Amino acid sequence: MQKKLVCFIGIILLSLVLYLMPTPEGLTPKGHASIIFMLAAVLFWVTEALPIAFAAILFTVLPAICHIAPLPKMMANFATPTIFFVFAMFIVSIAFQNSGFSRRIVLWASVKSKGNPEKLLLYLMLAGGLLSTILADIPVMAMLVPVALVILQNNKCEPGISSFGRAMMIGLPFACLIGGVGTPAGSSMNAMTIGLLKDTAHVNISFLEWTCVGMPIVLILIPVAWFFTIKVYPPEMDSLVGMEMVEQEYEELGKLSSKEWKFIIILLINMTVWMTDKFHQIPLPVACVLGATLFLLPGVNLVEWSRDGHKIGWEVLMVVGSANSLGVLLWDQGAASWIASNCLGGIAGMPLWMMIAIISAFTVVVHLIIPVNTAIVAVMLPALVALASTMGTNAALLAIPMGFSVSAALLLPLDPVSLVSYNSGYYKMGDMFKPGIFVSIVWVIVVPIVMLVIARPLGLM
Repeated sequence: MQKKLVCFIGIILLSLVLYLMPTPEGLTPKGHASIIFMLAAVLFWVTEALPIAFAAILFTVLPAICHIAPLPKMMANFATPTIFFVFAMFIVSIAFQNSGFSRRIVLWASVKSKGNPEKLLLYLMLAGGLLSTILADIPVMAMLVPVALVILQNNKCEPGISSFGRAMMIGLPFACLIGGVGTPAGSSMNAMTIGLLKDTAHVNISFLEWTCVGMPIVLILIPVAWFFTIKVYPPEMDSLVGMEMVEQEYEELGKLSSKEWKFIIILLINMTVWMTDKFHQIPLPVACVLGATLFLLPGVNLVEWSRDGHKIGWEVLMVVGSANSLGVLLWDQGAASWIASNCLGGIAGMPLWMMIAIISAFTVVVHLIIPVNTAIVAVMLPALVALASTMGTNAALLAIPMGFSVSAALLLPLDPVSLVSYNSGYYKMGDMFKPGIFVSIVWVIVVPIVMLVIARPLGLM
């Protein structure tokens, strides 16, 4: 409590000092104030000096109170279609868990390893990565970690000592974070990037277009992440014991249940509608909400509101809305252009591939300073759109690599996804950095290649 009070007072004092400083050259007073609001909001989210959801709502209305922007505009940018997209994805994720199909996939991957520790990690990472392309990363981690813990405990892998334990608990969040890039459904940050890109640059990215670029990155980087993780932390055993328990549990599942079939059929219907949004002209967020409704229909019962309503990430929805509203504020008040010219202007004359690589690398590293993905997107995307505008190029060229790389929290376990496995005690804070730095370097190399080879023919460049 005392720590939060100190943080609260410190953020207020810092904001006052910045406000009393002369407005920087090239920046309007309102632009200056909008940057201060964004900085203060980020600090409150990082320190949790105020409850995150409350801070999100507070900083949506404060610019209106201070006459920086009208309240109706702030609220309109808060209640963006992205909110409804993310809400629908929570429904899909809950339905997946309730169907039992997700556990079947994880157990199947474990059985297929036949007790080989290296294969087990690879199969679990592939399963986790592919699941994360259509589900939120944290629920996927919640499915994977219990299975991994049982296997580690059966093989007497002691927390903090076992090399295989480190590999397992570091490799799984790597896979989920990478998998989240695959489709817009994989991460709320993907949806936020698409929504904010539309709000600021009026560029529409379809579900299929994002997937065509994102899935190759996933399919390349998951094996890369497995390779470096297993090389840095090789298993201390040649074969695993106790796998018969996992195999028995998988066999007890029997044939696909009616709930699993319901989920598979409804998901296929949803995926078809999502992938064809440019043909049927139903906005993607609307299509997602309509599709999610199928999981709640009487007789389907894959999601029951009285039982599952609390599982919705309401806090995430509030932060996504607030970050979007503050990001548009930066754009409207000219602060994004000022940030772009002062912080990113130096890359404007570089070759295309180098610009994309630098943006990706910067986004990867900035996680160490701002471990809040919504804040990274809200600050960087409007600035990148402004930079693209001065260059006369499609804003998607710079924004999409940032949207991908905001998921690359691979250096330290500061992201909620990695914290799920970090709490198991199998690795220390610095252990993730060793394989993470190699994966991050490959990430920065792969993203420009995929953008140049795939995004260009799609017209995104």
